[in-house]
Amino acid sequence: MEPDPSLPRTPDDLLLFELGRRVLRRDVDRVADLVESLLAGTRHLDRRRWTEFAELVEELCEDLIGQLGFEEALLWPLLERHAPAALPYPTWRAGSESLRAAVAEARRSTRGVNADRAHRSAALSTADDHRRLGRLAALWRRLADGLEAFVAASTGPVIRAVSTQVPGEEWEAVLRRVREGLPDARSAGARVVEVATPDEVERLRGQLGPRPLAGWDRHGRRRRAREADLFRPS
Repeated sequence: MEPDPSLPRTPDDLLLFELGRRVLRRDVDRVADLVESLLAGTRHLDRRRWTEFAELVEELCEDLIGQLGFEEALLWPLLERHAPAALPYPTWRAGSESLRAAVAEARRSTRGVNADRAHRSAALSTADDHRRLGRLAALWRRLADGLEAFVAASTGPVIRAVSTQVPGEEWEAVLRRVREGLPDARSAGARVVEVATPDEVERLRGQLGPRPLAGWDRHGRRRRAREADLFRPS
């Protein structure tokens, strides 16, 4: 594949796409680990932290659906126009649909367990509570494994195809639509910086300038304090 000559391209054009997927993998895996530790009895959440957990899961599920929706509505059609035979689009669409279903199932199960735990002490848990928690742990681990496999299979090929086949101005238009649709760009940016390597942070700084990154860092400190309270050992 010959690089598209319409606009000079660098790997930074796709850095935010790559980091956004990395954030979701980290966050889903972290929730799966937490629920498994609750099932094993090595962690405990009081009522306040159960409420925080419920809020975090709702936000995470919205982020997952948003990322999958972006790819289905914008990314796959863009690639199919410019590289129709380059990638297994039907397979990846099926994978995306499977992930949507897994998100919905994990979300429903989480809501049910949270509703129980928010209104009575864990000391009053029953065998049914333990069974539901076991199912919740299985659902989140299945989602984490499915997302990891999907991201691992598709990220590299997508980056190569966009870099070499998609006109630069069209990719920039897609990124602009994504940025305009973010409900909270500061929160999204803060999470991206958390999973970036030092080299990637410098690339972001060169791409975006220092001011956005400074704002993301300030916002991220507040959000990290909230999450440390939830994920710290009991």
